[in-house]
Amino acid sequence: MTSEQEEGAIALFSAFDRNKDGRLSYEDLRQGFKKSGVDISGEELKDLVDRFDLDGDGALDFSEMLSVMAALQKTNSAKQELLKIFKVMDRNGNKRISKSELQRSMALYLDCHLTDAEMDDIMKEVDFDNDGYINFNEFSRCVHLFNIKKK
Repeated sequence: MTSEQEEGAIALFSAFDRNKDGRLSYEDLRQGFKKSGVDISGEELKDLVDRFDLDGDGALDFSEMLSVMAALQKTNSAKQELLKIFKVMDRNGNKRISKSELQRSMALYLDCHLTDAEMDDIMKEVDFDNDGYINFNEFSRCVHLFNIKKK
């Protein structure tokens, strides 16, 4: 972590720590994220605290908050990489992948040549809103599900 990143982390922690006790409670985090414009549900916040509260005191200290920030940065980085791949597959730039764009990308980049019927089956699986296209959210969800199934 660079000194600039560390200063930013200290400032963020200090801004979230409303009672200045050196710990971020659930309510500190909820208020801090809300003021920062970060939309996070109560369940997501609880999961975050449960995941990163290593000492089990129900709050995050500075080192635990650094772990949260690193995980969020890694997630953002992965999302940016996924967006780059999506844009390559979205040949016409309309922010959605058609069946033909997907079929072409699979053939070109994966040497995977599928029939129209096989492509129809894939589209049924990944086109969650049934509009005939794959948007970025559907694409991200599918990649995430694929990674889970691989493990």
